[in-house]
Amino acid sequence: MTALNTAKIIRRVRRKLEVSQEGLSRLLNATKGAIQHWERGRNNPDLARLLALRQLCPPGAERKELEALIRQVQAEVAPLPPGAQPSSKQEGVGKAPLLPPVRPNENLVLLRRENARLRRQVEKLQATIERKNEKLRILEDLATELQREVARVRASGSTATSGPSNVPSAAS
Repeated sequence: MTALNTAKIIRRVRRKLEVSQEGLSRLLNATKGAIQHWERGRNNPDLARLLALRQLCPPGAERKELEALIRQVQAEVAPLPPGAQPSSKQEGVGKAPLLPPVRPNENLVLLRRENARLRRQVEKLQATIERKNEKLRILEDLATELQREVARVRASGSTATSGPSNVPSAAS
């Protein structure tokens, strides 16, 4: 099995599913680090995880690539002896072995809903941050303006005490 090919297939399937590495790790009961290693070609998933991933993957080019990868892994794990063919009862003569049937996965739907909910929450938080940043900018402008006003008052106060006083004295 070519590690680079496996990595590309895993990444394409994950993107087709529209889930993060962490989300895929939850679906496959693996660690996020394992998914990262698979996508980088450092390690390869076991056959059970590939079959689970196949159940999640909707029909399309990615699924066909994944099925070819599964057949390749199956051939490596349990190769047929030379000249042996799969039984004609279960599989077609001369065809690749059939894979287990696909069952719809509710977890994927729930994961996508959760992903959408989290995206909306992030958008709300970003809007809140933008509003607070605008308020902070306004307060900083006010503080700067106040500092200038205080400096002007001090400057005018110091020139008033050093120069002649226009205030009449109490003795007159």
